Amino acid sequence: MLGDGDGDDDPFEDPFEEAGRSESSLGPDIPEVDVPEVEVPSVETNHDDFDADVDPELRRTFWRLVVVFDVALLALSLGPMFVYFRGDWETGGPLFALGAISFAYGVLTYRRYRADDDAGEPDAVGE
Repeated sequence: MLGDGDGDDDPFEDPFEEAGRSESSLGPDIPEVDVPEVEVPSVETNHDDFDADVDPELRRTFWRLVVVFDVALLALSLGPMFVYFRGDWETGGPLFALGAISFAYGVLTYRRYRADDDAGEPDAVGE
């Protein structure tokens, strides 16, 4: 016991070492598996290659619309929550209006870009 005072009882001593048993004698042998080595070919990616064939106007319009629709979604969600949960029309009303205006701007910008893009390219079916 711990309070005996004889000093040779170690509370962190392994009980299996005392009995003279080892871990390998506690159960069946662990099977060994030969794991084959596979060489994985590395794919080098150059991020400049992804943007090389994209029209700069298209890229600029895309990211602008991503931000516009993110703002619209956030404002359209938060506005009604301010009104419903807090009764705060001074914050919720303008937020909802900002979301609606942002959404309308995004839709109009998208449709305008699509109309310009469709007008500028010849029809592939009619060639």
